[in-house]
Amino acid sequence: MDDDTDPRRHLKVDGSYNVRDLGGYETVSGRRTRWGQLLRADSLHRLQEPAKQVLLDYGLRTVIDLRRSAELQTLPDPFFGSDRVTYFHQNMVGDAGLRETAEMPDELEVAERKRQIYLFVLEERKGQVCETLSLLALPGTLPALFHCSAGADRTGMIAALVLGICGVPTTTIAEDYGLTARFLINRHLDQNPDISPDEITWQQYQRQTCPPETMLGMLAALEERYGGVEGYLRDCRFTDSQRETIREALVE
Repeated sequence: MDDDTDPRRHLKVDGSYNVRDLGGYETVSGRRTRWGQLLRADSLHRLQEPAKQVLLDYGLRTVIDLRRSAELQTLPDPFFGSDRVTYFHQNMVGDAGLRETAEMPDELEVAERKRQIYLFVLEERKGQVCETLSLLALPGTLPALFHCSAGADRTGMIAALVLGICGVPTTTIAEDYGLTARFLINRHLDQNPDISPDEITWQQYQRQTCPPETMLGMLAALEERYGGVEGYLRDCRFTDSQRETIREALVE
């Protein structure tokens, strides 16, 4: 997460801040995830034709939009209705929202609040999680991109599960989650022109938005409850065959 981050990690796509390739991560078996197969991103609604072409030139075949229905209606995905990319809407958290999370104590720190929210989503939306990951196991889906609004929370949970399937260590998964702040801080500064870039570092912004401790805590809870990511996915009725298909496609 320092300045020596592989330059292939972040894709410069005008109109989007946080398009990242999930390739190049070492697994516990000593293999690595493949570059150019799976992208995580923030909202794509600002993309104009040249930016869309950047992703098409990258080989993009599939877009999985994790946002709520209202987000799609207000800020439609530019690949919806495309004749070159298959578009799926997978409403990660549902349109009703997460009422239970509003009852959390105000004094909870960011990392703990987000950890609890993520676990609530993973418990209550198992069917949607399974459907989303099942798309990645379909023939001809890859290269694929999945995204939400900021590319942090909903996208972060799916990225963690996919990297877990691939055998990427939990510390690396947490680092990838926290890396979101390095690129999303530019959106924060653009949306708040009264804040000088000298006033906040991306590491400070990370503590406010996507502390790695959140993801470490989420994965630790899955380990305790289910025996890890694979145990959780079995409980979601995600098959061993589907997991193996994803692993073979994404690990070189």
